[in-house]
Amino acid sequence: MNAVIRLNLDIDPKEISSSLRLKRATESLKILYPKFDRVIILSHRGRPDGIDKNLSLEPIITELSLRLRRKITFLDGDPNYRLSQVFMKKGIFALENTRFLSGENQNDVSLARLYASFGDIFINDDFATAHRTQASNVGVASFLTSLEGPIVREELTALQKVLIQPVRPFTLIIGGSKMSDKLPVIQNLIATTDYVLLGGGAGNTALKAAGYDVMDSIYEESLISQTEGLINNPKVFYPADFRVSKKRILDIGPNTEAIFSEIISASKTIVWAGPLGMFEQKAFTHGTASIARSIAETNCFSVAGGGETTSAIISYGLENKFSFLSTGGGAMLEFLAGKKLAAFEALRIKYR
Repeated sequence: MNAVIRLNLDIDPKEISSSLRLKRATESLKILYPKFDRVIILSHRGRPDGIDKNLSLEPIITELSLRLRRKITFLDGDPNYRLSQVFMKKGIFALENTRFLSGENQNDVSLARLYASFGDIFINDDFATAHRTQASNVGVASFLTSLEGPIVREELTALQKVLIQPVRPFTLIIGGSKMSDKLPVIQNLIATTDYVLLGGGAGNTALKAAGYDVMDSIYEESLISQTEGLINNPKVFYPADFRVSKKRILDIGPNTEAIFSEIISASKTIVWAGPLGMFEQKAFTHGTASIARSIAETNCFSVAGGGETTSAIISYGLENKFSFLSTGGGAMLEFLAGKKLAAFEALRIKYR
């Protein structure tokens, strides 16, 4: 029997050594490939406009093969041409970046049918694209018996634990550059949370809504009116002080760190999405590092997600101190906002 497996290998080669997605993909394949004669991997990298060799999956597949200690045959070019090669021998195969094909993002029926022709069963193990409607994660499920893989199952279990009767006090920590993609999460969870802590661009938007001069800092003007109503809620905390460089707020300040850390220490459930400042620069990593360490010191159920957030946690060597790190940023946010995710609807699995 052949299995078509959707994985998430959207990884910068420079970050391969510490990539959470690659680690999870390796673990998934170790579980799945012994059960099948052939495994055919579908995945993407970046957002190419047509074929872009800089976004080829080949270097990622090479590293994945090394970690598995098992050869993965990389099939670049036209999948129609490569189809016959798959059936010549058993093993693991990987197609080139699905987004090189024009019908992928349009969920083209013909392309989905072609993907399905490679296997007898479809396993979606890519949580991070679950909110996207594409041929390789939604369309293909129409043509094959389909189910979720171990990565998706783990993600759903962790996030459902947050959504369904979380142990309280429940703290939601929101950072990152944008408030717009996080606001629906806050609105959906505000009734069940005890605290909402804002930093980063979201914190700047809150400061602006509260009447502070944020100078040249990143914030979202279009969300000021909605944020004004939000910050009047006693559950919501925004920065009491901050670190500034060249008229830009780039990190929360030490007083805010202390306030947030005290709240975190008393929490039993924590969800964190988005760094609290420009953590990539040493001078502005204090806030994000402080929050990460405070969470790591608790015994609470803690979930963190988003590429920057998990990258920061891993860089501090704290990944094993969190209950769960999500491989999805946008998908995690949409799930926590209570939205339906296209890939899970296609699988017909109950995830609410």
